Amino acid sequence: MGSSQQDSTHRCNYDLIHLQVLQLYNISPEYTADMRFHFPSLYLENVVLLKIWLEPKTGICKCKTRLYGKVALITGGNSGIGLETARDLAKRGARVIIACRNAAKSEQAVTDIIATTGNTNVEYRSLNLCKFNSVRDFAEDFNKTVDRLDILVNNAGCACLPDRTSDDGIDLVMQTNHLGPFLLTNLLMDKLISSKPSRIVIVSSYLHNFGRLDLEDIAGINTKGDFLKYANSKLCNVLWMKALAKRLPKGVIVNALHPGLVKTDIFKRLPSYVRKIINILTDLMFKNSKEGAQTTIHLCVCEELTGFTGGYYKDCKLHPYHKICDDADFVNMFWDKCLLLTSRRERDL
Repeated sequence: MGSSQQDSTHRCNYDLIHLQVLQLYNISPEYTADMRFHFPSLYLENVVLLKIWLEPKTGICKCKTRLYGKVALITGGNSGIGLETARDLAKRGARVIIACRNAAKSEQAVTDIIATTGNTNVEYRSLNLCKFNSVRDFAEDFNKTVDRLDILVNNAGCACLPDRTSDDGIDLVMQTNHLGPFLLTNLLMDKLISSKPSRIVIVSSYLHNFGRLDLEDIAGINTKGDFLKYANSKLCNVLWMKALAKRLPKGVIVNALHPGLVKTDIFKRLPSYVRKIINILTDLMFKNSKEGAQTTIHLCVCEELTGFTGGYYKDCKLHPYHKICDDADFVNMFWDKCLLLTSRRERDL
């Protein structure tokens, strides 16, 4: 085959990739031209090859632990890595409770988990982390109706919410990602202690390294910009994990993690044209939800972690974190501020 004929064949293949991407995301060629957003074929081909090369070969939870007789509570368990975590724990035999705000979506998730695992001991309970009253009502009902809690996964999270405060006077991102889970965990602490050995897992993010937290503004009222709000909330997750690790009794462990770059619906509130671009990139480069859930699952079930607390993980391995989290004075002041903001006195730990 001559050089010109080969070039023509490659050009045809590249154009086919271009058209398939446009069709997959329902983007018209005119739209991409208007946005001056193109899909260079060679670039796409290289990205696909890079995706294959980077496809996770490590960071997979290989533990065979069974969870019969155990109870697991997963916030945000109706989608993304929360759903895949719930599915995995149900497959291992645990009673799984997903705590979420969207009832219809959660009921659908429960049906899906039961159908794919054969475990019928899966349920949904309503929880809105943006409202402390909802958190308190949830915890009160849980403590009355569930006899144990072996695994608590603080997974629910959000980004790019409207720039406003909750009814409790706290930035919505900070309340959803940190202070809501902080209060929930404190309210369920007696149940975790009575069920020990038990585990608390906190889903943070590598972006916590970019946080610049002001202890006088943990509520995030004066924090500007979606990125910094999110980064600060995830830094709070790691600080909280460190504070808890020092206060929990023997038999209750807490660890935090970065799930990796995961394709989830966390970007759903961005403008539609931005979401389309992000979806293309995340399809090619990011982990899917099942891959992204592996470190969470590892921290829930790995028997080698029994008794090990206060760690930050990525790809099922210990990973460096923001150095401020090792500042004992800062961590203690942070803990006290969070207790004050959630109007919850510290239990006798």
